[in-house]
Amino acid sequence: MQLSTLTHSVDAGGRERALSPIAGVVLMVAITVTLAALIGSLVIAVGVASPGIAPATTFEFSYTAVDDGYHVTATHTGGATIDAENAKSLTLTTESGHSAAFDGPVTAGDMVTVGADDPVPANTTVRVEWTSADGATTQALAVDRTPA
Repeated sequence: MQLSTLTHSVDAGGRERALSPIAGVVLMVAITVTLAALIGSLVIAVGVASPGIAPATTFEFSYTAVDDGYHVTATHTGGATIDAENAKSLTLTTESGHSAAFDGPVTAGDMVTVGADDPVPANTTVRVEWTSADGATTQALAVDRTPA
């Protein structure tokens, strides 16, 4: 057996062909498989929620005037449900020191009020604060001010 028959082939026209077309096909298949694995892993990683990213929600504040200030109510009006899987706590707080925690899973329509016993002063910042499930991140999901 000659060495040339192992490394070359002859086509129907009698021309010699090298093995490079076969090597090219093997390389193209390898590149395709590698790209498919990379794209697949990126898609899977995007679908997994990070514990430090706040859920997308909306809140609405309402104010009831009383003698020396306001009762402030925050209502979850839409977006993601906030539960133990994505939050350690969800709290309505004010810069004057008032606070009240939302109970259980928080869905659209759930509300909490501060200032019932001690009214919140006028022109006070109020916010709904979310704390991540691992407790490492706190973020304001909604911010407003009581009327002046």
